[in-house]
Amino acid sequence: MARSYSQELSDIRRATANAYGRQRDVVGSTARILADVARLADRYGRNEVAPRIRDEYDHRVAPLIADGLRAGRRAWAKTPVAPKKSGLGGFIAAGFGVALIAGAAYLAWQVLRTDDEAWIDDDFDVD
Repeated sequence: MARSYSQELSDIRRATANAYGRQRDVVGSTARILADVARLADRYGRNEVAPRIRDEYDHRVAPLIADGLRAGRRAWAKTPVAPKKSGLGGFIAAGFGVALIAGAAYLAWQVLRTDDEAWIDDDFDVD
């Protein structure tokens, strides 16, 4: 290799090593900055956000849930439960249910079955 090329190549290598070193320093300082930000966010969440959420839950959400549960229990206790009777309507509804299931099964069978006669043979005579 000519002397001028090798000199230029060594200059490029030095510049590359220099740029790589600066880039490594930038990445290292970025990692330190991100670690500091994560630490700050964690501390802020623990000291500021979590107590506010806990306070709002204790003073607003929990009482609403408790009132709703109490109202639901009262409504449930007041609701009379009628004894179940089986009559003609129940048998008719059961019959419709069985017919519906049978129809769906038949339809699925028709869709998924293989029909060898539905295909056209590749061997056909053209006159």
